[in-house]
Amino acid sequence: MAAQQPLSVQQNLTIRLLRVLRYNKARIERALTLMPEKHRPLFHVLPFLVHVNHEALPGYVTPPTSDETVPFGINNYSFRPDVELALKRCFPAQSHLFADIKQIWPRQRAVDALVLMGSVGTIAQTDDSDFDFWVCIDGNRFSQAALALLQQKLTAIEKWADETFGIEVHFFLSEIDKVRQNDFGVAEGESAGSAQAMFLKAEFYNTNIVVAGKAPFWWLTPEKTTEKQYRAIYNSLEKGGSPDVDWFMDLGHLERLDASELFGAAIWQLGKAMDSPFKSVLKMAKLEVYLANISHGQPLCNLLKKHVHRGAEAPGHVADIDPYALMFDELIAHYKKHGQAEDIAVLQQCLYLKCGSALSQPLVEGEQANFKRKIMASYAKQWGWSRKLIVHLDNQQDWTFNERVQLSRRIHRFLLKCYRRISKEISHHQQVMDQKDMTVLGRRLSTYYAKKADKIEFLRRAFDESLYCEKITIAMRQLKNGDEVWSAYAGDLLSKSGIMDESQKITQASTAIALMVWLVSSKIIDTNSKVYLDYNYGEVSELDLNDLLKHLCKYFPPVKVSSLPRNDLLAPERVTACFAIVNFPTLRQKATVEDVSILYTTSWGETFLKHGDDVLDTLWYDLQEVTPKPPCYVMVPRGNQQSRILGEFLEANELNFTVLY
Repeated sequence: MAAQQPLSVQQNLTIRLLRVLRYNKARIERALTLMPEKHRPLFHVLPFLVHVNHEALPGYVTPPTSDETVPFGINNYSFRPDVELALKRCFPAQSHLFADIKQIWPRQRAVDALVLMGSVGTIAQTDDSDFDFWVCIDGNRFSQAALALLQQKLTAIEKWADETFGIEVHFFLSEIDKVRQNDFGVAEGESAGSAQAMFLKAEFYNTNIVVAGKAPFWWLTPEKTTEKQYRAIYNSLEKGGSPDVDWFMDLGHLERLDASELFGAAIWQLGKAMDSPFKSVLKMAKLEVYLANISHGQPLCNLLKKHVHRGAEAPGHVADIDPYALMFDELIAHYKKHGQAEDIAVLQQCLYLKCGSALSQPLVEGEQANFKRKIMASYAKQWGWSRKLIVHLDNQQDWTFNERVQLSRRIHRFLLKCYRRISKEISHHQQVMDQKDMTVLGRRLSTYYAKKADKIEFLRRAFDESLYCEKITIAMRQLKNGDEVWSAYAGDLLSKSGIMDESQKITQASTAIALMVWLVSSKIIDTNSKVYLDYNYGEVSELDLNDLLKHLCKYFPPVKVSSLPRNDLLAPERVTACFAIVNFPTLRQKATVEDVSILYTTSWGETFLKHGDDVLDTLWYDLQEVTPKPPCYVMVPRGNQQSRILGEFLEANELNFTVLY
């Protein structure tokens, strides 16, 4: 019997391509399975809106002049029945357009590919997962003006998706040449800039789903390929061949990650943790694992590719590969090897909570467990979790405030530990991060994490809305030495028993003002919250607290550190607003200024609360000698002496104060 002939390069590429396409199809099917019914049409409609440009549809852009054209149209995009059905559901009044699609079908093809990255189509997908698309284009074909028009179109589609479906869609305009060179722009908003260019590419390769257009050529090369081999294989493709070079885009090779980028990537992830700790915990852990394997290991995306390419070893199983689960297994293996039990427990809980599997809720009769439930159930069994723990994790709404805050602290402690370990390990590597990016991200971190005298600290949260209190009870007790302790408790504890339930205690402070400022800045309460005061002692009334709450929410709302303007963070810190709160704790019969607290915010997102008559004096330059001058406000609690106290305060201070009542 003749020996089997080895496969040619082209045959190998074709086999790999078929497996990649099967995997890509499975990811799309998984994405649609996990999507709420009402969101599914969006998945089909978004590519269509990028493909066409019609005045009756979202994303329409008119060229400013007859010389300019708006880039639209996606390579290899076809009008399938599921697309038509989705369009008719979203735009019933425009059904006539879809009946004769040729009338709006474009001749041009400006977009090489529309590729989805992130948690969609993995176990981490939830009902409110963002859609993060890379809109891949050949930047050399278009002027800056044309690209600006395309960006305008994409932004309009994002806005429509948000307003219509309540889903965050992000289109990242990605020039193929720049991506190949790991150039991702500046670190602002959703863009990672120079902080982690290669890591962003690795993340893209690890989670991408080609929704329409060309596939990244990276998928076809073996997992252990050098840059030279990658180029040789790519150059072997021919137009009209099999595979055809026109089926692919070259976003570049990724052999191994660069330790010099790790520090910037770690800072970036700490920054992201301000908004989404669950995601950042897993990503920060991934950075640490990358670092441990930097000299000999491969990026996770190459491991994923190996599994996809070897799909034939387990027929049909290529569809079962989940990039998120694969990543998680690698992380746990690393931390087990290093005996970090607390870290493992944090990672397990974060994965479970992020995935939102709700294993404690049984399937309805006849319902089949989807892939996510199967994977998460097998994890829970493997980890030795009890049903009691699963029920507890599935019912966060019933957690005490303390339980929520404890998990938040564990998460941020893990993040900072990772960051310190990474910093220590790579201190000898030269950093490649752009200096301005480093400054911006470093200042964000300092604002969020650094402790300073009189600074209002940020609540390091793992949850968002779940810490919000519709009702809150404020209580004050006096210590033997005469000092006051003001405490806040979640809920209305007065009408229940009048006894303060310590498990619902949120925080405490030395003054009522400090307590209220922290509660507002931490998004625990707002003007819709009902504040109850335990009438135990003191001059401060419920009315005073509600007046203060109203002013704080209006003039000193919570700061979103990740959204602080880049230019502000690159410039020297300056005071942006100042609030004098006069005679808040003193006897209301007093007709003179007895007590002054000064609250002020800065352009770096920091808030300070200082006490004493001399504070305004020390801030004179920041309030008086700058342009534009920061607004200054003053409040005196209600009472018979209010106007007299205000008069004395305003006369003693030359600054222009707006009086708040």
